[in-house]
Amino acid sequence: MRKIMLAAAIAAVGMASGAQAQEKLKFAVFTPDSEMTHQVIMKPWAEKVSKESGGTLEIQTFPNGALGRNPGLQTKMLQDGVADIVWVIPSYTPGVYLDDDVFELPNIIQNSTEGSVAAWRLLKKGMLRGYDQYHMIGLFTTSPYTIHTNVPIKKPEDLKGKKIRAVGAMSTETIKTIGAVPEGLPVTQVVEAMSRGVIDGTTGHPIAISDFGISRVANGHFLGKVGTVTLGIFMNKAKFDSLPPKAKEAIEKNSGEVLSRQFGKMSEDRNNELIAQWKKDPKRTVTELTPEQTAEWDKTLSPVVSAWEGKDPRNKALLEAMRKELAASRAGN
Repeated sequence: MRKIMLAAAIAAVGMASGAQAQEKLKFAVFTPDSEMTHQVIMKPWAEKVSKESGGTLEIQTFPNGALGRNPGLQTKMLQDGVADIVWVIPSYTPGVYLDDDVFELPNIIQNSTEGSVAAWRLLKKGMLRGYDQYHMIGLFTTSPYTIHTNVPIKKPEDLKGKKIRAVGAMSTETIKTIGAVPEGLPVTQVVEAMSRGVIDGTTGHPIAISDFGISRVANGHFLGKVGTVTLGIFMNKAKFDSLPPKAKEAIEKNSGEVLSRQFGKMSEDRNNELIAQWKKDPKRTVTELTPEQTAEWDKTLSPVVSAWEGKDPRNKALLEAMRKELAASRAGN
């Protein structure tokens, strides 16, 4: 009897240890649960990693800002232990990710897939400052920002004098260079500002233009590319380091470049779908640049790129490295 009781006690301890071995991670997402990135990228990623962890891990997403709504305070939630993983827009914390301007340069990145793959590869090469304090799960770029107005823009010259919302210093310089007037205001105020004539348009990628309702007041879509914005999935480094090998393996297998490609495909598919819809709408004007206009657009914006290169000795090397990664991606590598 004593042997049976001893065996039962040992089994109970083993079961308790097994239960304790499963880590429950909180993934904070400040955007709505209905938003495409949560539905297509973040939630499936959490479920897949949990399933492949061999029972060592359970990751739960908390969308709708359930753990914190302020986009600029997401990484602080990692530091404070409120969340283990967070969805981040790095540009919301200026002065930290000092090299991300390279992704905002106009007309360099042509789509989200090549931009996201290049971003991840530059990160892994240690060329992007500010990220080494986290365990990075994914780093992406949006589709290129384009210009959306309440009047038809049929050629680049039509933008001169127009008041266009810009996002950040690089976007401001780009808007100035094309002869438009940059205006700064939150994306949540764009619809009202355009309705009242305070601004004539805004920069943004088609998904954002649709999701924020801007397409209700913007019927001119000028598809000249004016840079991208980085997005990322960050994890508390100490938490990752404390995980059992099986859990780490599941996270690593489903992170990085594979996630960059998934994000890029999602972005491009949706953007192309929206542009196709806009083209069919007789009330809208969609302007795509001809090869000649694209060359002229690039020439017009080249001073923005040159000025950025000259600001810091490392900028030129960083841009060169990014161009190489973009070329490799376009070649299928």
